[in-house]
Amino acid sequence: MNELLTSISDFMGTQHAEAKAEEIGRSKPISYWCTLFDNCEYSPQAFYALVQQNIERRQVPDLLVNCLLLHEGTMFSKRRLYHQMRRERIVAEICAAPFGSGFFISSRLFDRRKRAFYYDYFFAFLTLILLSMPVLQRYGPIVGTVVFGTVFTLIWSIMRLATDISFAWLDDKICSVPWFGPIYESWFHPDTYFRQDQQSMYREAVNRSVQEAVAELTTEKGIRPLSSFDTQPVFPEPR
Repeated sequence: MNELLTSISDFMGTQHAEAKAEEIGRSKPISYWCTLFDNCEYSPQAFYALVQQNIERRQVPDLLVNCLLLHEGTMFSKRRLYHQMRRERIVAEICAAPFGSGFFISSRLFDRRKRAFYYDYFFAFLTLILLSMPVLQRYGPIVGTVVFGTVFTLIWSIMRLATDISFAWLDDKICSVPWFGPIYESWFHPDTYFRQDQQSMYREAVNRSVQEAVAELTTEKGIRPLSSFDTQPVFPEPR
């Protein structure tokens, strides 16, 4: 128990300090799972620490972990602590919290990949033209073309840099840029067979880590373990 408490302290000390208060944009939901344990008291931070220990043991590559404070309703409502694990465009968010006299756990998986449409390319190209237009009018077509190519090359280089896991913050920023964000997703995060397999393994690793944490909770509290049916996530119907 002392080791667990130390792990909780270390985990929350390093991650919660960087928690984001705003809700991150979502796109395509992949799966959802939840359960409620009646007459059970447990610490959300302790449960998140159990999940984190299980996921670390699997050594999932390129995994970003954070704690988020998300509003329960409007921007003036209370905020609830979530445990987020993200790998490329696939994001898992886990919630553990008291519910009445019980303890509630949920797990969500969603895909943040954005698709680029023709108008994204049109407006992105138009933006580059407008940025080069003052130079074109002042110095002529040759210098204007050079400036256009330089700006394009700079944007391309920044996008390539953002794919490095060390620059995850830059990846988030680019994804939120109108027109250029979806283009960046399509060019630098294509939906290849390799990426599909990697993401499937990541989803399975997260699900197993959560269920193992649930099993540890039930063992500690003397609660009947969940059946295999109760641990299966729900997959939304395709739209």
